[in-house]
Amino acid sequence: MIPTTKQLINLAHRPKPWDDGPVFVFTSDMDWASEEVLDFYRQLLPVCELKLTTFVTHHSPILDEMQRNGEISRGIHPNFLPNSSHGNSFKEVIKACREFVPEAIGARSHRLFSVTDVAHLLKFEYSFHYMSNTIASLSTHIRPQVHESTLLEFPIFFEDGTFLFQNLGLSIQPFKQYFTAPGLKIISFHPMNMVFNTPEISWMRKIKDSMSRDDFNRIDRDFILKNRHCGRGIADIIMDIIEMVKQKNYKIVSLDDLYYQIINE
Repeated sequence: MIPTTKQLINLAHRPKPWDDGPVFVFTSDMDWASEEVLDFYRQLLPVCELKLTTFVTHHSPILDEMQRNGEISRGIHPNFLPNSSHGNSFKEVIKACREFVPEAIGARSHRLFSVTDVAHLLKFEYSFHYMSNTIASLSTHIRPQVHESTLLEFPIFFEDGTFLFQNLGLSIQPFKQYFTAPGLKIISFHPMNMVFNTPEISWMRKIKDSMSRDDFNRIDRDFILKNRHCGRGIADIIMDIIEMVKQKNYKIVSLDDLYYQIINE
């Protein structure tokens, strides 16, 4: 069932488990990570326990295999910015990404680019149902929102690059009360940051600027091991979040499941 706008607004406002406690959603933007980066990345994570939602930028045999095995669900991660490998118009970009992930019902834009024209295309021409395109850093009581386009919007609670950009340190301990407060806790992180254990924004920027686009797409295990940060970094923070969620037995859902839980009530 695809709800009418009025029904969707009413459904989004109904009482839900995240009104009484935290509900965690683990998501990851692929950002053109190479197959060896993705292989290293999936070995770092307890993927099956996370119900991970991946936002896909390119064809990947590893992601195809993980999706077939039921380890992940997939959305698209379109790049609408100039010089995009996905295309030169909004339609071209969405069409290219849809071909990578034909089953996708959700989208998160690269760099969180969002205008109403894009949202309307996603909803009315390509039959998407939700976006996760805004960041509400460490905000409590986050709930789904009905976007102008009538897509459901799921705001991000924690994003790895944002946490580093805001210079919040390399520990969640000072912010633990926000992680345990009621609300949706959409956690967003990137394979490259996980694999290289990025300690600060400039660390990853230096790696990316040192190579061409083609070289980036072919990063191998030797390069990872040679350049991975050995001290504390963002991968440690993500693993701390996962460990906290497991210890406290907090509810974990995928974004697809979240959408269907809302509309099927």
